[in-house]
Amino acid sequence: MAVSMLRAAATLLAAYLLGLPLLIRPAAATTLNDIRRLENLINASGSETVVSSHCPPDHAGYYENDGKGIDRLVICKRNVDLGDLEAVWEVMAHESTHIMQSCTGSTAIADELMPRTYRELQTMAPHYAKLLGTRYSSSDQRLEAEAFWMELQTPELVLALFRKNCAAFLERNGRTP
Repeated sequence: MAVSMLRAAATLLAAYLLGLPLLIRPAAATTLNDIRRLENLINASGSETVVSSHCPPDHAGYYENDGKGIDRLVICKRNVDLGDLEAVWEVMAHESTHIMQSCTGSTAIADELMPRTYRELQTMAPHYAKLLGTRYSSSDQRLEAEAFWMELQTPELVLALFRKNCAAFLERNGRTP
């Protein structure tokens, strides 16, 4: 219950600080519709979504963009139960953050919000905060912190941030954010 309240408070504060409309709703499980909406935005931005069995053993998913035609979010079906909507959502939210970062050419979350992002990770998902320091190089820690934080957010906030960060790509591909 306390984590749900923290999650709701964090989501409201993040929406407010990012200048997004406050999307108030009780914490709810991710739905197939949420996943489809995010997948539609990903595809509309020019990235492909793929489910693959050819993945590194410890990866739930990954995003790759070689700048030459490969631009895809991959979900690793050997490592993710595709029947578990929360697990699929978490992979998509995480990896779509890397798409957002690609869209901006930088980061998906404003610099002034990063201290709060790190604190929320330490409070809500200490295992992620620990992973940042042990598994990722210092140059990747910020990008991964954003992606881990995104996994903890509501679908509405993830979708809104995707629209905001990838607006130019969505518009260019005929999809208004």
